[in-house]
Amino acid sequence: MGTCEFASVFEYILTDRGSEFGDPIALETGVSGNQRSSIYYCDPMQSGQKGGLEQAHTMLRMVLPKGSSFEFLTQWDVNTIVNHIHSPPREILRGRTPYSMALETFGAETLKAFQLRRIGPARSI
Repeated sequence: MGTCEFASVFEYILTDRGSEFGDPIALETGVSGNQRSSIYYCDPMQSGQKGGLEQAHTMLRMVLPKGSSFEFLTQWDVNTIVNHIHSPPREILRGRTPYSMALETFGAETLKAFQLRRIGPARSI
């Protein structure tokens, strides 16, 4: 994904003040040094400022409880977890899925670049 495509998808990044986000300039600029996004931080202890992200975080913690090591996760593992989290319908999206909203907003090629796909409901045998 080139700088223009990245900037169109990640124009704004809203995050907490975790140490992994401690160098906003490095995160906002690409390898060429051009700014490609803007990072904004939520206030401490204000999870409501992150909107729907909290539901995804709660679902992630069902799979990887706090304190779990991510050391042995492969990229395939992470993609599978993310795809499962973004496939169920959400009430706040009027029964649509985060995946379908992203598909409509960004298109199939962008989702493919991020290795995102819909995971359907489990089938009974």
